[in-house]
Amino acid sequence: MSGAPGRLYGIGVGPGDPELITLKGLRLLRAAPVIAYPAPEQGDSFARSIAASWLEARQREIPIRIPMRPAHPPRAV
Repeated sequence: MSGAPGRLYGIGVGPGDPELITLKGLRLLRAAPVIAYPAPEQGDSFARSIAASWLEARQREIPIRIPMRPAHPPRAV
């Protein structure tokens, strides 16, 4: 591992449609050698599923496992 500093970019993947990622976000995503994304403690990452069609096999993926729960508890009906 080199001592050279790297760069960290935060890329928003939009409202859920992979075609709505910005052109700049897509350019940075394709150029990145390492991709880190939020993921629930169990299961798949929604953010990764949005970006999946743009990821390449050469990119190292790092899921960042964090507890996730709904913002509001379900309402009784």
